[in-house]
Amino acid sequence: MANELARMDQQKTPHPSADAAGEAPSADASAGAIQEQLEKLRAMFAVALDSTEHGLAIFDAEHRLTACNKRFAEMYGLPETLTQPGTPFAALSGYIPAAPTDSSSPGSSKAGEGENAFYIVQRPNGQRVHVTRQPISDGGWVETHDYASDRRRAEQRINWLDRHDPLTEVGNPLYFGEELENALQQLSRGIAFAIHWIDVDEFRQINQTYGQPVGYAVLKTIAERLVRTVRTGDLVARLGGDEFAVIQPGVESQSQAEMLAKRLLKAVNQPVEIPGHSIPISVSIGVVVAPEHGTSSLELMKNIYLALYAAKAAGRHTIVVYDPEQPKQK
Repeated sequence: MANELARMDQQKTPHPSADAAGEAPSADASAGAIQEQLEKLRAMFAVALDSTEHGLAIFDAEHRLTACNKRFAEMYGLPETLTQPGTPFAALSGYIPAAPTDSSSPGSSKAGEGENAFYIVQRPNGQRVHVTRQPISDGGWVETHDYASDRRRAEQRINWLDRHDPLTEVGNPLYFGEELENALQQLSRGIAFAIHWIDVDEFRQINQTYGQPVGYAVLKTIAERLVRTVRTGDLVARLGGDEFAVIQPGVESQSQAEMLAKRLLKAVNQPVEIPGHSIPISVSIGVVVAPEHGTSSLELMKNIYLALYAAKAAGRHTIVVYDPEQPKQK
């Protein structure tokens, strides 16, 4: 490598701005290259603007439009002539509802003073729009516009994702923990509950044989079968990997918990059909009933683990209800 560098150093190196013939490019060629680069940057900027779900507009210090995305134009039905750079902010007033007079917003007496602003406007059709303005260093500002309904749906989706497994769409460990604590609080009112811990037998073998995408499909199918089997008010959650849980509130007897466990076992232990294959599915289930088997989350989870371990040791494809003396196979 060092020898090659030395050899290159000995060669005559053309001027950095020279072309292959050793001659400097003309001014027109340089201007053309710069213009081409600017066009590429504009195209990339336009893609970035249009990739957002918000209506977005940028204004300069003279209250002129610098750029806006398609969403912004569509929200207000702007003609193409008013979406061009240089359009005065005032020219948009016939399309965009005015900001409240007491806000430090574009169009008010404080526009361009470098203040953040958030306000809500209402369109003639009754739709409410959330507007956020953020100043930029050159004296201009950036506006984002969202329909109130869109923002509400986005917030609801975020809240849903906080407590649900995105693959199977059942509860996640956080949701399971919250519902377990709620169920424990109901014990003081005499309302018992059961927990069913469902573990897929030989799931690793399914992944190795058919591949991870098929494994994901199997988990989704199992979750759907569990949801179809439980009552309204029961919680189905995926605790991680190939483990699921069901919280069954309002249990009046251990036999009632056992009946649900048997229905879960029957529903899940059916083949999953994929093109060209019929994949046999088997699960093991451990069951605890509160308050008989514990009155704290730690005690119940320890005991249900013992019940599930006993089900696995018994040959899988079975149910074991926790028993402090000897777990019973059902």
